[in-house]
Amino acid sequence: MEAKKEDLTCTLKLKFIKGQTAAGKDVYAMVTFPHVNPEVADGDMYEVAALLGRLQERTVSAIVRVDSASLIRVG
Repeated sequence: MEAKKEDLTCTLKLKFIKGQTAAGKDVYAMVTFPHVNPEVADGDMYEVAALLGRLQERTVSAIVRVDSASLIRVG
């Protein structure tokens, strides 16, 4: 059975170290940027995320790209 992707969406997430617990474990906060063009190259998206991270007071722990699509049967 053949299938194809449809309704491709993309989001960019920045994970920040928000602070620490009394036990010394890091506490994280996530900022999500929805509606990113899914055709943006990974390197370009990383570069933009790194620049956005530098605008924040907190330390960026992770940069995450999330692509999602519906699969529909062809034929």
